Amino acid sequence: MGNNQAFTSFEASVIAVYNRGVLDKELLKDLAAPYADTDIDRGGMEGTLTKDGLDIDGVVLKVHGVELPPEPELPKDYRKWTNAQRDAKDAWGRTQVRGAP
Repeated sequence: MGNNQAFTSFEASVIAVYNRGVLDKELLKDLAAPYADTDIDRGGMEGTLTKDGLDIDGVVLKVHGVELPPEPELPKDYRKWTNAQRDAKDAWGRTQVRGAP
């Protein structure tokens, strides 16, 4: 099992710096450097969001210039989704994993 606390710390640092409006590729690399060659584990992800609603993955992608499509607007009750709406949500989710449409 990896170091969950390391990821929690990394996530908090990246979100805080991003929210200040000063995060760029170089600074992101510097923030990640202390965790190189460690057993950092995403199990420590808290799910903290930036002031504009991004999670850590969204921040990293945005800093690297990857623009993701907006999440499809769907009824809040997923049990009311149509098959087409489920397909749209699944397709959007795949873009989040790959980092590009």
